[in-house]
Amino acid sequence: MLRMHAARTAAEQEATRPARPGLDPIRLVLADRLLDGWTRTDGQRMTDLLQRGDPIPFLPADARGEAWTEFLPYDVLLLVPPPHVSAPEVRVHRQRHEVMVRVGEWVVSGTAHLRPGEGTDYYLRATRPYLPLTDAMFAGPNDGYPHEVETVIVNLVRVEEFREV
Repeated sequence: MLRMHAARTAAEQEATRPARPGLDPIRLVLADRLLDGWTRTDGQRMTDLLQRGDPIPFLPADARGEAWTEFLPYDVLLLVPPPHVSAPEVRVHRQRHEVMVRVGEWVVSGTAHLRPGEGTDYYLRATRPYLPLTDAMFAGPNDGYPHEVETVIVNLVRVEEFREV
C-alpha cells in the first residue's frame, strides 16, 4: 500500500515553506506540475470554494512580491488545503472507507468519508465533484517520494479509477 513508503511527513513539508501572515498555504497538483503557494480562504472550507467553480486567487511560493494569479478549480487534479476545522453543526456523519484513486498520472490513497454507496455514485461526481481524503498520501510519476498530508482534495471529475482497498 502507498502509505508505507513515506519519506517525509506533512510537518516536514510544511516546515520548508516560509510563512506568509494572513495567507493560507495550499499545494496544487495540476496535470503538468505541482505548485506550492498561498491563497485567502477568509475562513471558508476549500471544498466550498472549489465547488463554486470561480477562479481562486493564488500566490505562488516562488513569486516575487505580490505576483498573484488565479487557478480554475476544474484544472486542479489534487489540492492540499490549508488546515481547517469545521464547526460541529455543519459536520455530517459518514462512513469511513480506505480508498485508492488514480487521477491523471497521480495515485492517491486515504480515507474517504462517504454515505453508503457514494463511492461509485456518478451523481455524487456531478453534485459534489471535490472529495476530501484524510490521512492521505499521493505520488506522481516523477516524484522521489510520496507526499504525506492530513487532507487532500480530489477532483472527482478528473478521476480515472476509484476503488476501496
